[in-house]
Amino acid sequence: MRPVLLITPPMVQFNTAYPAVPMLAAFLRRHGYAVAQEDLSLALALRLYSRRGVKAVERALRQHFFHQRRPPSVRHFLAHAKKIESAVAGAVLFLQGCAPEQQAWLARRGGLPEGLRFASMRGHFAKGDDTALARHRASLFLDEIADAVHDGLDDRFELARYAESLATTGDYEPLHLALSGRRGLIERWIDEEAEAAWRCHRPRVVGVTVPFPGALYGALRIARRMKALDARLTTVLGGGYINTELRELSDPRLFDDFDYVTYDDGEVPLLRIVENASPVRTRVRRRGRVLWLDDATAPVLLHRDRPTPDFAPLVTQGYLAMTESPNPMYRLWSERRWLKLALAHGCYWHRCAFCDTCLDTIGRFDPADAGTIVGWMEAAIAQTGERGFHFVDEAAPPALLAAVARRILDRGLKVKWWTNIRFERHFTPALAGLLADSGCLAVTGGLECSTDRLLALQCKGFDRTQATRVMAAFARADVLVHAYLMYGYPTQTAQETVDALELVRQLFAAGFLHSAYWHRFALTIHSPAFRQADKLGIRILAPPHATFSQNEIPFSEPAGDAPAAFAAGLRRAVYNFMHGQGLHADVRSWFGFPVPRATLARSFVRAAARSTA
Repeated sequence: MRPVLLITPPMVQFNTAYPAVPMLAAFLRRHGYAVAQEDLSLALALRLYSRRGVKAVERALRQHFFHQRRPPSVRHFLAHAKKIESAVAGAVLFLQGCAPEQQAWLARRGGLPEGLRFASMRGHFAKGDDTALARHRASLFLDEIADAVHDGLDDRFELARYAESLATTGDYEPLHLALSGRRGLIERWIDEEAEAAWRCHRPRVVGVTVPFPGALYGALRIARRMKALDARLTTVLGGGYINTELRELSDPRLFDDFDYVTYDDGEVPLLRIVENASPVRTRVRRRGRVLWLDDATAPVLLHRDRPTPDFAPLVTQGYLAMTESPNPMYRLWSERRWLKLALAHGCYWHRCAFCDTCLDTIGRFDPADAGTIVGWMEAAIAQTGERGFHFVDEAAPPALLAAVARRILDRGLKVKWWTNIRFERHFTPALAGLLADSGCLAVTGGLECSTDRLLALQCKGFDRTQATRVMAAFARADVLVHAYLMYGYPTQTAQETVDALELVRQLFAAGFLHSAYWHRFALTIHSPAFRQADKLGIRILAPPHATFSQNEIPFSEPAGDAPAAFAAGLRRAVYNFMHGQGLHADVRSWFGFPVPRATLARSFVRAAARSTA
């Protein structure tokens, strides 16, 4: 039987398998279909990070820059090309966990050619921790190869995305032109990896998941190449980016490469296509027009009824454990091959004003029970031998986490895990301790604009005092804490921005926060904030209509402070906080222009956390 082939396209991640393909594969297998899986994101990375890949990059760079001034990353690469070529295989094998004997020379200064990224190395690894140091140096080495490709051959190429800008313009024309134009090295490699996957499996149906905009162009190239090899092939497109940004798709040209575009949970729509049955939540092209087809009688797949994702085919594919930052939270994210599971479908809170709560993937909350979740964990361990789990929920429900933790402890299951939470009152010190006992290593959560007025305006359901108590409870239980931060929310003032940074400084100084990242607010069409534009005092600058992608909506805020001015200072401050620097300095020092003095009491965090001691 010719199988269904499910593909993760470039570029997504290559330290672990993205969960969509294993989930869909397990569901189709339950219904009796032969399924093959290919992670072409990993395949492209391993092709680049090989002796042949380095040689190809060198040839292309020398041809391109024969008479041109070379960027620093290209100069470094070409000056050390032979050494890079001889070192790359050992670095990759070490990061794959296959060659521990490579550690000594990777950890030693002079073992690898060192470019600009090595200049920023800090001495934050414990003395004698040569494994971490070697992994960090090997990761920087691979990053510098990618820098040379980006700066010298293809500025659309990055390790976690490729040609992302082509998928976010609202217009299909840039993608159409790129697909029809002359191929560069990376594009040739994508086409060749697609052809190799097709020849290996000879599928009758190919499904490609696009979780992020930076994976769409690769997905289109894959489908186009495979259809050129087999005109009868059925191609299906789905994934998180499709669910979010292509909900009003009407440009028929996308269907030159994909026969079907599916929405929301992909299991039932994909099964119907494989069965050649009535479509569910699917777009097709008929006589040049894009049509929406949906069988209203189709059952809704309950989360608890999903099978364990099929991770087994991906275990031996050589994922890379990268350490690009010495920060412990960043290391935790990228150093392990996490098995990704979800406790629930959707978000139990689904009220945040800036979030895409209109979408089924967030707005419809449907949890599994603790027994089912731990059963998935045990089955995944049996498949893979791995014991690290990332629960990928928008926000993990406290009561369900408690039940899962108790079940893990009752079963004597030795696992490590992390997840995203809300910094809300149910995460008490007792619960934090229980979760830590069950293997919780870290939690992440949205602290957003970090002032009480804005947290209320954003419908977060907690204030900064409560958030501080939760972070303190987890930190005291030896659980790492990461905060997602936001600036530029409508009506946010310069004073509130400075006070938010002061709160973050105090949290780092107290040891309650271990890493953080600032995001600039983006108004999205599926969020409550978009529907409440008048309430927020903003003016929509473009009509909410497009024939292709549609997500972020431009707006103006006549009465607000210019958020862009604060970006560099906020990010510079947090970068230093994460490395233990500047924790007691006046936060105004991070900005290159006058800002107000912080009004938050310098003892705020210490006082708020006393009740959790």
